Amino acid sequence: MFSALIKIIPLDLAATLSPGILALALLVLGDKNHARTHILSLFSGSLLVGIGVTLLGFVLGNSFNANLHPTVASAIIDLVLGIFFVIYGLRILFSRGKKVSLKEDTRLKVLKWVGIGIATTATNFDALFLIFTASKEVGDAEVNKLAKFVLLVINLFFFTLPITLPLFLKPVFPQKAKLILEKINEFALRYSRYIVFLMFLIFGIFLLYRGLHYF
Repeated sequence: MFSALIKIIPLDLAATLSPGILALALLVLGDKNHARTHILSLFSGSLLVGIGVTLLGFVLGNSFNANLHPTVASAIIDLVLGIFFVIYGLRILFSRGKKVSLKEDTRLKVLKWVGIGIATTATNFDALFLIFTASKEVGDAEVNKLAKFVLLVINLFFFTLPITLPLFLKPVFPQKAKLILEKINEFALRYSRYIVFLMFLIFGIFLLYRGLHYF
């Protein structure tokens, strides 16, 4: 389990660098009207997307289970994902980044906040690709079912952390939470592009090596 954890943790940590979602969570918590209800709705939408992508990656990894019996199909998938990761990582490095609009009405109803959670998470492609690959590695790992379940929960924990972190920090540190989270968001805005690029590049090379090694 430890070797699988070593593989997924860097991917999970990179997936947490979502300044747009963190900023939106801060905006919701700053509202005086039903802030907790709205952010829990936002979390629910994000979690739904996370579960879907996690299960998709897990099923793909578990179907081939290349660590136990490498096949041509699993090698080709590794090669395709490896090429994609390297290219996408370069795209992230040289992109200017997208500006986040936080003009949503914080008085929206619960179901609309669930929809916003789904929409913002589903378009956060960097995190989606990272969590998908981490879940694929879990499905591919030589561990028992309980360990795989725990690893998938860890993936989801990090994936939703940009929303859950503000939710839990504010009650614990009511005076300092906003400053702490704004510093975290500032760091993510400044360095996330480079960190995510590095994760994509490293894991892309790893997948390419594993795919080529079969042949």
